[in-house]
Amino acid sequence: MMINKVKILLINAIDISKPTQTMLPPLGLGYLASSLRSEFGSEMFEFKIIDRDVENQIRIFKPNIVGISCVSLNFNYAKEYAKMAKKKKIPVIIGGIHISIMPKTMTRDMDVAVIGEGEEAIKELFSIYQSKKMFDKNDLSGIKGVAFWKGKKVVQTEIRPPVRDMDKILMPARDLMKIDKCTHVFSSRGCPYRCVFCASSRFWKSTRFFSAKYVVAEIKHLYDTYGVREVDFWDDLFIVSKPRIKEMIKLMRKEKLLGKVSFFCAVRSNLIDESMAKLLKKLNIKGVSMGLESATPRILNYLKGDTINIGNHKKAIRILKKHGLETSASFIIGTPDETREEILETLKFIKESKLRGITISVLTPLPGTPIWDYAEKRGLVSERMDWSRLNMDFVENYKEAIVLSEKLSREELFQLVTIFMNERRFRQFVDYLRHPVMILRVIYHQIKKIVSPIFSPLLLRNK
Repeated sequence: MMINKVKILLINAIDISKPTQTMLPPLGLGYLASSLRSEFGSEMFEFKIIDRDVENQIRIFKPNIVGISCVSLNFNYAKEYAKMAKKKKIPVIIGGIHISIMPKTMTRDMDVAVIGEGEEAIKELFSIYQSKKMFDKNDLSGIKGVAFWKGKKVVQTEIRPPVRDMDKILMPARDLMKIDKCTHVFSSRGCPYRCVFCASSRFWKSTRFFSAKYVVAEIKHLYDTYGVREVDFWDDLFIVSKPRIKEMIKLMRKEKLLGKVSFFCAVRSNLIDESMAKLLKKLNIKGVSMGLESATPRILNYLKGDTINIGNHKKAIRILKKHGLETSASFIIGTPDETREEILETLKFIKESKLRGITISVLTPLPGTPIWDYAEKRGLVSERMDWSRLNMDFVENYKEAIVLSEKLSREELFQLVTIFMNERRFRQFVDYLRHPVMILRVIYHQIKKIVSPIFSPLLLRNK
């Protein structure tokens, strides 16, 4: 008997003009597809994941359901895509970090928003769709962790608790994506720290880990099925648990994979010591990225709290270099009361540290963070803002970009950013002459620190 497959179009709402947003497969959407397949059977569905040519794809694919994932800086795209689907009378689900934090920004073209993690919610939503071919408001009210329109208001149901046993989440459906020999994996969700600018930690609220066994099984699957030889752990912070790293090394050796796959990951300077560096080396970590943010104590404390200091930064750089781990670091300038002298102190630190890779960004207010609350009080952002303003390249659009500094004009900030950019270009040129292959990899991993919110493993996402 022939089964009429349900066609589900999953849209990764990103800015395709920016390579930093297109360089990785959208694993968040893959987790959702795997969840539905496991619950209802693969033969039930026909999935398609896209990030462009949306109107044409809707016309050709003729989906029964459209799911859209986005972060705040790309919410304008999500609104546009929802409108395209609704013109065809297709039910629309919206998910991701933006709508989870700001459900009231839903448009009338969006039928239901999933708040938080989506693997369980998507199964319940599909059960509703199966029976009525639509998302009935009475049925939605019984599902945890969703928001929907009720009259003229957006109403939100009880928060859905996060999945406690992470190993119950199936590996993402990578068969729906293009997988290169260098790809990424999520081995955890969340971060134990609360940097003032980070939306991801507010979204996840706690840190949860896939077991070492699960992670190694996923790496083996990538190695055997897709020929992957390089993996970037796209966790907010990979090195939280030393015992898990030790177990991964043990299992990689057992599977005869140790040394055959190289890795990159994010670390935090206060967690780097000799023993951690040795573990990373054993696992075949080739490079790490750190969010150092500032080299002045006052600003560092404002951005990252009192759990870290400049001494940690210096020690971490020294240890990582000693063990031959390529190290890149990101820095943030433009906090509200940061002075020119403090910013130049960070530049001095960069020069003295001789870091191989650096990135510099201007502090941006993301919804859900204390920085957003500060900017909202000053009237710089709101729920009704043009979300593309969060997606602006500061150097190219400094006259229109959001500036939080109360000490420096946007012109002064632009001049300082330019100085940092020139320093970065000089370092890249010199290092490229010495290590042409490795410097390209380091640059790649620097970019990650800027765009990490975009690639979080969030519901109906792909930071």
